[in-house]
Formats: sequence, structure tokens, C-alpha cells
Amino acid sequence: MLKPLSLPAVALLAALLLPGTADALTSPIKNVPALTDNSLYGSGKIKSSECPDGALSIESAPAAKRTITALWRCLNTSWSAHFKHAKLPFTPAKLVLLTKPAPFCGKKWKKGFHSSYCSGTKTAAVLVDEEYYLQTREIYHFTYIAALYGDHLQEITGMARGFVALPYKNKAESFELERRWMLQESCLSGVFLGSVWETAGEGSEGWPAMLKLVKSNGDYRSKKDRYFAKGKNIVYWLDRGFKSGDPGFCNTWKAPSARVA
Repeated sequence: MLKPLSLPAVALLAALLLPGTADALTSPIKNVPALTDNSLYGSGKIKSSECPDGALSIESAPAAKRTITALWRCLNTSWSAHFKHAKLPFTPAKLVLLTKPAPFCGKKWKKGFHSSYCSGTKTAAVLVDEEYYLQTREIYHFTYIAALYGDHLQEITGMARGFVALPYKNKAESFELERRWMLQESCLSGVFLGSVWETAGEGSEGWPAMLKLVKSNGDYRSKKDRYFAKGKNIVYWLDRGFKSGDPGFCNTWKAPSARVA
């Protein structure tokens, strides 16, 4: 079995989480409007659009870069239109593609990571080395890249500020907060993918194959790192976003702990 790619580098944000002096928040999260009652949840269903050039090429790094760039362009276009329709402020996300680790966002590239997001510059970076374009199943990069964009959505809607301010009592609570964050990214990626799947997913193995792959990846990672959710919960949130097409279905902060385990 190929070693799965790391999910978007939420650990960079999680490193900012510090124990609060007051009693830690219990799960589900309460009284944090930026997370629990964000305006994005009321923005409605995203409009379907086309994204015909987003299927991953595994021929070479340049080919993989072209398809990732095309998918990122679709993400910016789709979410920009959605935010405009909902009368919400929007800033497009920039993208940097690397073929080898390099400093990003003023920090050394974290070993083992294949992506990162810099809130200061609203820029995402993806390491497109041979492990990425040769060992990644063609359909997996859809949710991987779309979930990375979810980091940007959480930033521009104010969720990131609410997240880093959350206190916690112990490592277990910290891990649960991080899982809520990442599962929301998965759900938001599903919202986008559902809106473009007719063209972006054309000729692929299909959505059921995607869910099976994501479950396997989640099961593998969660046994090693508890800030990764179990496969069944990643599938639940990803598919929930895909089928609803509505960010309002991605409020992981109000979900019971069992749904974010």
C-alpha cells in the first residue's frame, strides 16, 4: 500500500493553539460565532460549473502542475461566484507549486508535508515531487487540493481566528479541535467537487472509488496520528458536502464528538 500524502498542513495553524487560562471549551463547541454561526453557513447551495482540465496527470511534474493549476483556477472561480451571490467578502487564493522542499511563509518546509497554507499572504503551496504525481491516485488529488482550498475559506470567513483562540484542557481536546477543523475542510471540498464533478470527474474512477480511497487513507493515518479523523468520519463529511452542495452542511463545530472522532 502506498503511503498516503499528508492532508493539508493544519498543523501549522494548530501550533498556534495554546491552553487557555479559563476552563476549556467542551464539545460540541459553543458560544464561538465565528465557528458555530459563521455567515458562510447561510450562503446557500453552490452553483454547478465546469472544470474540465482538473484531472491529474501523472506523466511528469510539469503535467501535474498544469492540472493542479487548472483545478485551483476552478476553485477560485467557483467560490468567488458563490461569495458574490451571497454578498460575502472574498479574496482569491494564490498558489505556489514546488518540485522540492523550500522555505514557505517565512518557515522551513515541514518534513513529510506536501502542502501548506499561509494566512498572511493568502497563498497555498503544494510540493509536486515524484511522490505526489507518480504515487497519488488520479482521483485523490481532487479532494486533497480542494481541502487545501478549504483552509483559505476558513481564513477569509474569520473561522481561522476563532479556531486559534480556542482553549483546551489536554492533548485529547486539542486533537478533537484539529479534527473538527480538518473535517470541515473535507466537507467544503465535497461542496466544490459536487458542483464540478460532471466535468472534473469525467473519465475518473468515480465518486464511490473516491470515498473508498479516502476511508482507507483516513483509517491508515488515524491509527498513527489522532489529529486525523477515522476514515468513516472523513467519508461522512466529504460525502455530506458533495451531496448537499451547501456549506451550511459543513458545521463540524456543532457536531457530536462521535462524528469528529
